[in-house]
Amino acid sequence: MTVFKNVVRCTGTNTATLTMSGIKDAAIGAPVAYGGRADTLNPEELFVASINSCLMLVFYHFAQKLAVDVQSYESHIEAPVEKTKDGLRFTHVDVQARVRATGEDLSDKAQKLAELAERYCLISNALSCPVNYHVSLAE
Repeated sequence: MTVFKNVVRCTGTNTATLTMSGIKDAAIGAPVAYGGRADTLNPEELFVASINSCLMLVFYHFAQKLAVDVQSYESHIEAPVEKTKDGLRFTHVDVQARVRATGEDLSDKAQKLAELAERYCLISNALSCPVNYHVSLAE
């Protein structure tokens, strides 16, 4: 079993500090859209970043196993929050990744890697909304 831990400290203001995995005292607060400040991390963006980075890391993990030489990877993510009958919710997540790689059968391998990343990404698999992950090859 793996246990992940972090610490949040707040002194009664609109911001707090987060300490985790060697990162000490990162300022966190509400997103600007909900009255927060632009100079702090917020839980919503951290959550979306965790989806994006988890998919990328799993993609790279399987690329190494399938001997695909990935030279670059860039992904953009959108995760709208909408008011639903159950309150504010992420309604879906769209991730568009662009990959530069070398080797044979790259189109087929990129598709396979995307499928594996979707299947094994711990974070996106924990969501109750759909995650759409698309990988395309850079020219």
